[in-house]
Amino acid sequence: MKVSYRVAAPLAAGFALLFTGTAAAHGGSGSGAVYTQTNSPTGNAVHRLDRGPDGSLTPIATYRTGGLGTGASLSSQGAVALSDDGRVLLAVDAGSNDIAAFHVGRRGHLTLVDREPSGGVTPVSVDIADGSAYVLNSGGTANVTAFDVDGSGRLRARNTSALTAGASGAAQVSVAPDGRELVVTERVSNRIETLPLRFGRVGAPVITASSGAVPFGFAFSPRGDLVVSEAGASTVSSYRLAGNGTARTITGSLAVGQGAACWVAVTGDGRFAYTGNATGSISGFSIARDGALTALNADGLTARSPRPNDLTIVGNTLYAINPSTGEITAYRVRSDGRLDALPGVANLGTGLAGLAAM
Repeated sequence: MKVSYRVAAPLAAGFALLFTGTAAAHGGSGSGAVYTQTNSPTGNAVHRLDRGPDGSLTPIATYRTGGLGTGASLSSQGAVALSDDGRVLLAVDAGSNDIAAFHVGRRGHLTLVDREPSGGVTPVSVDIADGSAYVLNSGGTANVTAFDVDGSGRLRARNTSALTAGASGAAQVSVAPDGRELVVTERVSNRIETLPLRFGRVGAPVITASSGAVPFGFAFSPRGDLVVSEAGASTVSSYRLAGNGTARTITGSLAVGQGAACWVAVTGDGRFAYTGNATGSISGFSIARDGALTALNADGLTARSPRPNDLTIVGNTLYAINPSTGEITAYRVRSDGRLDALPGVANLGTGLAGLAAM
């Protein structure tokens, strides 16, 4: 029997009233918002920070998901996702095996509108594209579950596709720019799985062996270049998806130069990629038209960050969450890819997971 966690209208209104005063008191920047989740095992919640024209962040409100986090690292990328039109935000509740859906209103204010079972165990990553959401469940029999998403954020489960036998350490799910494939990385089984999409339904996966050990986070360029971090030897690879679902290596396991590359972001113009390295740095790479990668710095040190986790880029600003210190660090992306540190935000609580910006 399907278990539903839909939020009744009075409850949703209650959440809105709970945070309206805080949001109104601070006002909005008019430039956008940044979101991350607490991943708290006693009650998960989403932080909203207003983003100013200069990239500065102002904490505005915290919105409860109604579910639970784990209190520990999700070992994933993409625990929070925004729809392309900025109207829907989804967050994984990894501790209670469900997905929280918020409607994004004026000035980035969130209203909880739905909670649904994730379709599996330990959801760690989610992506939204073309009116559909795709949730990666890394526990038990790892799978990807597809949902319909309406304009208000309400979810309806569509189908579930198990990953290939032996899948272990599933870390991220994301839709390719052409909308025809899903990509999943697997840290422990050292694989990349590509799952075809037909009218939003998830098909059977195709396996590509990872170029390097422990493929972790990844991001696409607008051209479809797939840039994947490899935490095993702290390397980064780029791929092109082939028509048969396999991923063709372009740059294979390029040394990052800094330890434990785990998370990836790509600029909107597709010229630069950045890895967040768990040892306390961010490394930058240029992306050629053929998808080849070149390090921006000989030692891989493009910027320092306490222990960057998820990354996101909006406009010419890069943000990184640092769960161990409970802060978000910010950087201006120069025209040559170099990063200039901007004021960040602290005291958000340890255990942060997922990062999305608009």
